[in-house]
Order: sequence, then structure tokens, then C-alpha cells
Amino acid sequence: MRRFRLALLGLAFAVFISTALWAQVPPPPQELQAENVHIQDLWKEKKFEEALKVLAARAQSPGFTQLGAETRAGVHYNMACAASLLGRRGEALAFLGTAVGEGLKDWTTFSADTDLDPLRKESGFLWLEGIVRSRGDFVGILRHFQDYGPGAGSPAPAFAYQAKDAPDLVALRKVCRLDEVAGSGPEFERIVNLMHWVHAQVRHDGNSKNPEPMNALHLLEVCRMEKRGINCRMMATILNEAYLAMGFKSRQVTCQPLDEKDPDCHVITTVWSNDLSQWLYMDPTMEAYFTDGQGRPLAIAEVRERLVTGGPLELSKGANWNGRPESPATYKAYMAKNLVRITCPVESAYGYESRAERRYVTLDGLGFPPRPARDAAGGLITHDPAAFWARP
Repeated sequence: MRRFRLALLGLAFAVFISTALWAQVPPPPQELQAENVHIQDLWKEKKFEEALKVLAARAQSPGFTQLGAETRAGVHYNMACAASLLGRRGEALAFLGTAVGEGLKDWTTFSADTDLDPLRKESGFLWLEGIVRSRGDFVGILRHFQDYGPGAGSPAPAFAYQAKDAPDLVALRKVCRLDEVAGSGPEFERIVNLMHWVHAQVRHDGNSKNPEPMNALHLLEVCRMEKRGINCRMMATILNEAYLAMGFKSRQVTCQPLDEKDPDCHVITTVWSNDLSQWLYMDPTMEAYFTDGQGRPLAIAEVRERLVTGGPLELSKGANWNGRPESPATYKAYMAKNLVRITCPVESAYGYESRAERRYVTLDGLGFPPRPARDAAGGLITHDPAAFWARP
């Protein structure tokens, strides 16, 4: 069985079905999330026939076509798993074929899911496996585009960082009492404390609309007043501005997949550590960072390299999505998908996301098809990681 991850500018978990009356529109996320737990319980109790009936009812409902393609693929994938466990191989392959036809690309689950073991020697399965691998072997895709170097790109510009005595940053530091939040401990401890604080202040909602203006104080106030969540881009914005307010050089970082039509990217924050003389990976959405297995925190570039090489890569303890513990393997696969292209704003400043004029630069590998030095949105394209990740 597959647990689903569906996102719009970040992580948001999509889940399945309701045994209530079907409607022409998808049921609300809370209802779907609760129902997904029910399906998982049926799986644990080995009630695969009952689970299959509920899934089939969902697939036949009028509102099913209104769901996203990945969610529809996921329903059929779970139907295939249930039929496989029930010994109905032909039926299982048909469901699996439908899932693949709807765009299934979760190679990490597909390749290791024991529910599909009864099908793995079937010729039809091998054909479908090849399609899913070509779409979703994210480490393999990342490995193909791992190399940087001279190419037809622009030089990376000098990045700028707003000083902590800027009035807006001073206000943020005072209103949110960030000195107390960060504490007086070692630098890395203060950096992590600020990341934990952002995660605790707001919940993640990958499908939420960005409230204007997009700055930390307004985002925090909107979430408090409306009891709502925000997407990963806004969570990274809050953390980035909190770091700037505390005098840290930091950037909002958009991590993107190879498929430019895939809306499922992820936005995190990178912050410069003077003590370690390097950039650090910080993800406020998942309350997560990476270490080398010996306790040394890693930069985004190091995480990317270790995903490719299989080097030591340990997810921080307590990583979670809205309180739900995150699987290190799932998260690594997700970030392998989303570290093919990396984009940062040229200037890191309070309220930058709401400025009328903004400049971004994207670090691309050399294996991409030829691109103009500027992308369609006017952002710069570079192939120079040393300049992109230069010391601030």
C-alpha cells in the first residue's frame, strides 16, 4: 500500500476516500485524511477485500475525476496492491496499468512495496515497472544531472543580505522576541531553535493561498487570526526573515524537480554558519536538517551530493509534517526529486516575495537541454556552484 504525498509549492499529504455519499467535488482534506487512516487500519487487519471495495467505490464516484492525477493514480495503485494480496493477479495488473496511465511515478514505493511481490515476475508488471522507473527513479535522475561546470549560462550574481538593523527586521525581532527564541547557546543551537520556532508557530498547508503582503509578521498574524496554515514557501520566508533579523545571512531556496510541469517542488531555507564556515540546510516545514552521521550538519550542496553517491546522510531526529513523524527514506526520495534545480532570490530581505520587481538565479546542471541564459520568468541561469554557494 502506498501513502500519498501531493504538493503545491511544497509538501501536502493527499489521502483517500470516504464511505459517505459521493459528491461531484472531492471531499475536504480533513475527511480524506481521516479516511486514509481507516484504510491503513484495514490493511493492518489484513481486510484487503473490504479495503478494495471502499477504494473501488471511490474510483467509481462522480467526483473522482475532480481529484488530482496523482491521487487518482494512488487510488488505483492501492487497488492493485489489494488485488495482488488477494491473489487476483490479472485484476491487480489492470489496476496497476490504470495507475501508471494516470502518471504514477513513485518509484521508491513501487520498487520496494512487498504488496506487489506476487506480480513481480509477470511480463506485464516488468513493462509497467520500466515506465515508473523512467519517471520516478529520482536518485537516478539526480545522478544524471549532477555535474556542473562551464556552460551557456550567466555568471552567478553577488547575493545581497539585508542588515539586521533594518526597521522591519528590528520590529520582527522585538515583536516575536527572537532573542529569547534563539537563546544564548552556541551558534548552531540558535539556528536550530529558530527553525523549531517557525515550525511550531504555523502548520503547513500546501494548497493554501499566499496572503499579501508576504512577510513574516503578516504571515504569522494571518495564521493566528484565521487559524489557517501556509505552504512551504511562506514557512521558508518566515524562517529566512527570522534569521536575517538575528543577524544571520540566509536565503529562501526553491528546490525543483526535473519536470518543469510538476507543481510539486519544495522550499526550504539555507543559513550561513560562521562557526562552521558553510551554508546549512534547514527545512521549517518538516522541522528537519541533515547531518553526516557523525553529528556535523550539512549544506544543501552536500545533501545533494550524498543523495547521488549514497554517502552518509542522517535526517535529524524529530523530523515531522504537522506532528506526523517523517520517514527518512521517504524524505530523502522526495528531496532527491526536488534537488535537480535550485533557485534563490538575488536579494534576501524582509517582504521580498511581495516586491513588484524581484530577481532570481537558478543553479542548473549541465545535462539539461540548452536553455537561454535567462529563463522565461527573467531569472538568471547559472552552472557555477562555487559562485552560487559562495561565502556571503
